[in-house]
Amino acid sequence: MDRRIAFLIWACLVAALVLVTGNILPSQAEGTMLLKARVDYGAGSGPFSLAIGDLDGDNELDLAVANWGSWNVSVLLGKGDGTFQAAVNYDAGGGPISVAIGDLDGDNALDLAVANVDSNNVSVLLGNGDGTFQAAVNYGVGDGPKSVAIGDLDGDNALDLAVANYYSNNLSVLLGNGDGTFQAAVNYGAGYEPRSVAIGDLDGDNTLDLAVANWGNWNVSVLLGNGDGTFQAAVNYDAGGTPSSVAIGDLDGDNTLDLAVANGSGTVDGAVSILLGNGDGSFQAAVNYDAGYSPYSVAIGDLDGDDDLDLAVANYVSDNVSVLLGNGDGTFQAAVNYSAGDGPASVAIGDLDGDNDLDLAVANWVSDNVSVLLGNGDGTFPEVPEARLEMHALYRAGRLSFNFLLGSPEPAVWGTVLVLINPTFRIIPLWITPIPAIDPAISIPVSLPFPKLGLICLATGILTQEGLQAYDYQWLNTGSP
Repeated sequence: MDRRIAFLIWACLVAALVLVTGNILPSQAEGTMLLKARVDYGAGSGPFSLAIGDLDGDNELDLAVANWGSWNVSVLLGKGDGTFQAAVNYDAGGGPISVAIGDLDGDNALDLAVANVDSNNVSVLLGNGDGTFQAAVNYGVGDGPKSVAIGDLDGDNALDLAVANYYSNNLSVLLGNGDGTFQAAVNYGAGYEPRSVAIGDLDGDNTLDLAVANWGNWNVSVLLGNGDGTFQAAVNYDAGGTPSSVAIGDLDGDNTLDLAVANGSGTVDGAVSILLGNGDGSFQAAVNYDAGYSPYSVAIGDLDGDDDLDLAVANYVSDNVSVLLGNGDGTFQAAVNYSAGDGPASVAIGDLDGDNDLDLAVANWVSDNVSVLLGNGDGTFPEVPEARLEMHALYRAGRLSFNFLLGSPEPAVWGTVLVLINPTFRIIPLWITPIPAIDPAISIPVSLPFPKLGLICLATGILTQEGLQAYDYQWLNTGSP
């Protein structure tokens, strides 16, 4: 439904609650809260990318989030049990859209590299070792950098940067000096609108190579490294529609690296492409697997503990994460989807709660937060039960009858309101009552005397502390007053 209608219903429910009770939420609601698997944490505005690493040296994993809208980076320090402290923000360049973590100055404390799409540079924030960071230092790259990756590209034991430049259709390589500073960028051609870059030894020569997802011409570029920080010309391999993310791992257990590509074209079919490596830097034809709608990011890890690599995919339009368990031979089982926030744009994998099972962290671009999904160790994740609400109303002989199918995973205020369209806009609270958690959904019939008021909109919603969880509405003509 139109979000404007949802907002109207939410506003009417809140107004009706205030009219009836004087409160927006009840002080207490009976019933027990169901286990909530996905926990959301606030970040900056428009979080588009996240990375996982031990940023404060306490052996517990933390999160770094690039916030496109607020031009900063959020750091959420982990408590070791899968929960996180409130975000602390650090300024970056214009439009931070990608973040990577590595020890860029060799002091055994992790640092941040951030690609800024609006200011055409990369910000380097050196870590102090306690989870705080120094002011950003910026380095120029190409036009519209949308992805940054970290690796030792020239074999000098100092980390370097590779950046995918969306508008200039190339890659920038910035060789590190080992002290957290970088040499001027050297650019290499890629495909059209490169959107993601990943680093790995794709040809088995112990030097690092680059893989690039090219949004504009639906392929992946492979640039083999010469070992001195320079690269050979790109070789392109077809993928699915509008590749938005590429990840590297040994997906078939043959000790050669393969590619997984998230295709952000907006369809479920062929949402993820798998290109198995031949071991010499070349790749077999892509095999496609279904996932959610508009996958923007893919990550690789052993999510079920069977020593075979699996995939996690963030689906921007369908607001969920797809998990595709690997069979160990480069093929994958059908996707299982788990809810995330609104507009998930990036997913990362790590053991966030210290139980030796891998978990997921997701940056939600639209809802300005990060979702954390703790893994069960078998490749599944506890799902958040969704609120369910359906209404069927009838007006006859002076009575308003309606039947609700209601289910809510957590205690809520649930009410029905009337919005009068003619002749004036008014709100009439009809039934406002706290409800406990109800799962599975139950049917509730209601019948009330009601006068003739002309055209009305009967709206109902489930309102919790997190906002409007579900709603329904129906137009009725009650006859002329």
